[in-house]
Amino acid sequence: MHDFISLLPAGVQEEIDRLSKPWKLTKGEPIYRQGDESQEIYRLVSGTVRLCSYSSEGKEYIAGEFRAGDCFGEMGLIDGMPRVSHAVAVQDSFLRVLSKADFDALYQRYPEIGRQCLIMLCRRVRHLYGLNAEASGLTLRQRLALTIARLAHSQGLRDSSGEQFIGISQEELGKMLGVSRQSISKEIKRLQKEEVIDLRYGKIYICSLSLLLEKYEGFMDVSQIAAVYDAD
Repeated sequence: MHDFISLLPAGVQEEIDRLSKPWKLTKGEPIYRQGDESQEIYRLVSGTVRLCSYSSEGKEYIAGEFRAGDCFGEMGLIDGMPRVSHAVAVQDSFLRVLSKADFDALYQRYPEIGRQCLIMLCRRVRHLYGLNAEASGLTLRQRLALTIARLAHSQGLRDSSGEQFIGISQEELGKMLGVSRQSISKEIKRLQKEEVIDLRYGKIYICSLSLLLEKYEGFMDVSQIAAVYDAD
């Protein structure tokens, strides 16, 4: 969903790499800010980058995080609009940066770039549709359970005994779901009582990912529904 470059032919990948410039960032360093002119596209080699926005009162909302291999910043280069969020290095990170001029030239020269960008953007839109539906129709506990399940799939780790966990704070979960840390804490305790997760050493352990999905994935119907319109 975030990496179109690895799906390109080897020769195109090599040309992108040749034209890209390295950029090392320290933890907390901004890559761009909301409203900035879109002049570059980025590929994360190592580290973590967070996309976020802020309310007028300064409250942070986390839109997502990128990991090694992910690409970001292409949307503004394609539509010519300013950045819609802030991008910040969560830890010391290393990027490859491709200028707008080089991206535009490659985009015109290799149709494969446009096709893969389109596929990537479509997958993101599908994901956003799902999140919007969840925000409109599910309780906080249901949304939290599904978020934990997704994070377990994408960022899950295992300790020395093989147990799966995610290393994310309750405050960060609150920023992802647009609620307070206290609200997240209440729902975490309820999920613990259901024995689908456990909270240990500041980490969220997944007791059974299959049980978590069995209990909560069914709240959003994935069947295809076609609208029926009156002939008149």
